[in-house]
Amino acid sequence: MDRDDGAIDWDAAFEALVAPLRPPRYQRVARVAWQATATLVLMAVACWTVVRLISDPLSDLGRPWF
Repeated sequence: MDRDDGAIDWDAAFEALVAPLRPPRYQRVARVAWQATATLVLMAVACWTVVRLISDPLSDLGRPWF
């Protein structure tokens, strides 16, 4: 015996309102891929900079004109 007691399915109502606001899946995947690529490039540049600083002789740090 099914009886509708008038309860609102709040999860379904929320999804019905929010679903059109979300970007499509391919845009979300593209954004994550772009962010991951940018992060890897920035990390590579930071690591390269640290390695260059450490590999330079200490006497040359801060005085490149000598």
